[in-house]
Amino acid sequence: MKAKIAFIALAMAASAPAWAAEDPIGDLSKVTGLTERKVQMVLGARTAFAEYVYTYDRAYDKFIRAVGKDNYERLMNGESVALRDKDGHEYIVQIRRTVTSEDQAL
Repeated sequence: MKAKIAFIALAMAASAPAWAAEDPIGDLSKVTGLTERKVQMVLGARTAFAEYVYTYDRAYDKFIRAVGKDNYERLMNGESVALRDKDGHEYIVQIRRTVTSEDQAL
């Protein structure tokens, strides 16, 4: 029984990087040191967050310092970006962005 539990734990640990790839907001939170909510605010529609008036500029600056301006531009264009956190873990992140007809008109 203990061997079975150990095997399951080992299998879950080995597949952990695959889980991380499915959560780009969580990965960006780890890399930037921002909360997931603030990462969503920086990457998405900031007016949906009541605190954006007070915290957006600081969160945006911290995000840019952590990922770099070029990587931020790539993320916003829907491209994949490889990032490292302070512990040296590497994350490949891609934000899927939907384009509406209003965006295309601009």
